[in-house]
Amino acid sequence: MERRTFITTAGTGIGIGVGVAGCLDDGSGDGAGPGEGDDGETVDLEDGDEGDADASDTETETDADGDTDGNGEADSDGTDDADGDDGDDERDADDDSETTPATFEVASLSTTSPVDGGDTLEVSATIENVGDETGTTDVVLVVGHEPQTEDSQDLTLEAGESADITLEFRTGEPASGSESFPVTVETGADEASETVTVGADDNGDENGDTETGVSFDSCSRATVSGPFDDGDVAYASTGFYDSAGYGNTLIEDGVTIGEDVDAPLDGPIVFEIGDDGGVSESGDEVVVTIPDYGDYGTVITGLTTDEDDYVMAGVTHENPHADDCLAELEAEWEADEGNENGGEDEAGNDDGGSEPTPATFEVASLSTTSPVGGGDTLEVSATIENVGDETGTTDIELIIGHSPQTEDSQDLTLEAGETATITLEFRAGDPAGGRESFPARVDTGADSASETVTVE
Repeated sequence: MERRTFITTAGTGIGIGVGVAGCLDDGSGDGAGPGEGDDGETVDLEDGDEGDADASDTETETDADGDTDGNGEADSDGTDDADGDDGDDERDADDDSETTPATFEVASLSTTSPVDGGDTLEVSATIENVGDETGTTDVVLVVGHEPQTEDSQDLTLEAGESADITLEFRTGEPASGSESFPVTVETGADEASETVTVGADDNGDENGDTETGVSFDSCSRATVSGPFDDGDVAYASTGFYDSAGYGNTLIEDGVTIGEDVDAPLDGPIVFEIGDDGGVSESGDEVVVTIPDYGDYGTVITGLTTDEDDYVMAGVTHENPHADDCLAELEAEWEADEGNENGGEDEAGNDDGGSEPTPATFEVASLSTTSPVGGGDTLEVSATIENVGDETGTTDIELIIGHSPQTEDSQDLTLEAGETATITLEFRAGDPAGGRESFPARVDTGADSASETVTVE
């Protein structure tokens, strides 16, 4: 069998093929392969043979390395380069790459919080230019729940450079004794925020003399961190359910530093629900065990750490989870008592219903005179209803602020099904941020309702 080589040139493409005589058929039926005449001779196609050139332009040819060139072209390395020189494309891409413009990020943020009303709050920030070019931006300090720009500074930084700046804000007198709100440093491309406090914060008195911190770890555990001085107080209030329904204690369990434990005390003071009440010490830690007053469990509803609140039988820090915790106990109580008192007797007969529900005071409606000006009196009106089956008396409290404080209260006696409308008052201070919004809550001990009010 004779091996033959044929060469075809058309346009700018060159095809080289190796065939075996007798195995390649051009479809003419004469046994001659492609590129052969009738007598079996090889025919060379010149560049000017247009007819075959047109055909070859549409054919897919295989070069010596076996690479397919759909455009009729092949590189010496067997790769298709129909679109031009790849190296030129890569150089063009490199030439087209751009540098990142100046971009200012807030690398760190700190404040002088807490501060007293009327003092200057300082906000320090480290600003970094993470771009590839020198640039200038306006760094602004935005203050409050209703954001207002209080200070700004132009800053120019080279690529990779950082700088520390300090922005300031002169606070007002908090309307509710203390006020917490966000401060934000913005660069236009980035921002960072921190919550600051003016006046008494969640953890101390208005003068900042006490640095106690309060945390409610669960329904039945709370912690007050120190340090504590002679005369400081830490007492717990609770809510519970027994067979008669809801009950509570107010400042029943706790300690007075210097009387119940030695002063000074580093702390912490831990409150826990247990079988037997009492106070125990272990080093600097004091554990106040609160008796389980209820048949269905007891919840720590709040802590009193302020001496004025203690004298007025008020709660300084309310457990934010108390309502959910008490709802679980109430559900257990309702299910259990309903089966015992409202079901059927052993013979399957209706036993005549359940025992009367004790006096239970609910807040049927709530309204306020908000908004008011700084120094004006905010009035909060509430309709209270006794939804129980018995006459009862309760203390209705007005609790103000993000750091809850009892500002007014009123004793109320209602017969079963009776309602009454009462008005509680609170004298607002001058807002630290020009305008301040905070919650005002009416609490009956068994129910509460709140509304956001504004002092301008």
